[in-house]
Amino acid sequence: MTAEIKKLFQTNVELLDIVDKAVVYFREQEYQEALELMPEVSEKMRHIIDGIIGDKEYFELVSTDSLMEMLEGIVEASHAEDYVLLADLLELQLSTLICNVQELIMKKEDYAFFSETMYQEQCTAMTEKLRAGGTDNPERLFETPLNPEELLEQGYRVEVTSCGLMTVAMGTDRGSVYLHSNHKVGLEAFFTARSFAKQDADTYLIKGFGLGYHVAELAMQKPEAKIEVYENNGQILKLACAFSPLKKLLENGRISICYDEDGAAWHERVENLQEREAVCLHMPSVQAQSALFPLRK
Repeated sequence: MTAEIKKLFQTNVELLDIVDKAVVYFREQEYQEALELMPEVSEKMRHIIDGIIGDKEYFELVSTDSLMEMLEGIVEASHAEDYVLLADLLELQLSTLICNVQELIMKKEDYAFFSETMYQEQCTAMTEKLRAGGTDNPERLFETPLNPEELLEQGYRVEVTSCGLMTVAMGTDRGSVYLHSNHKVGLEAFFTARSFAKQDADTYLIKGFGLGYHVAELAMQKPEAKIEVYENNGQILKLACAFSPLKKLLENGRISICYDEDGAAWHERVENLQEREAVCLHMPSVQAQSALFPLRK
């Protein structure tokens, strides 16, 4: 994969996330919030359109005429302040285009979703984050290498989604439990974080880290709040370091993470809940953590 195609792929991930949020805001008539996102949408759209037009042979399945027609429609709807139509165009045309381009790139390229360098860097940062969060000897989690065959035997599956991010499923005694969507991971994280943020709190206690998407999103929605995350599955933390972009999350001093293998730290913390502290459950993680542990041969 060329550097240009890789950059386009990553830009698409970011753009889809922003577009989906703008559509939600438009639908809920929160026009100011939606319009604040539109300059970034326009900037990233220009980068993507330039990339597609500049490499017509690679993107031969993408109609340039349809692309320009879509762009003109979005501009016209924006100028007319027709936010119903604008939301439609963003959702039905632009969002669909982005997903199609992502799928095209993934079909054409041997895209490396795992980077040993990123994994090692994020394991180091996660170790320090866990230590700061009260985890004793967090180094033990990353002492053994990530073993794909062993994880498959234990019932874990890591899959690429249509937006270009990763999701993970855990095999359980009742079947598989997905921790994140197979489609628009960012949109799902947006809704999950919004459900948490409805609680008027200064500190949010989250049970379940998953691949970290909902945690990062809550930190964006509540930029002044503290976030404490409790995760009792060490393999999930390793998979998050391997397949999820955690750099900003791990550098955020307002977020603490605790590896809570037996759940004792979570229960003690909840039992001593203070005023303006909210308890938040990432339900897919809770399902997998409580009674539905991974199958082991």
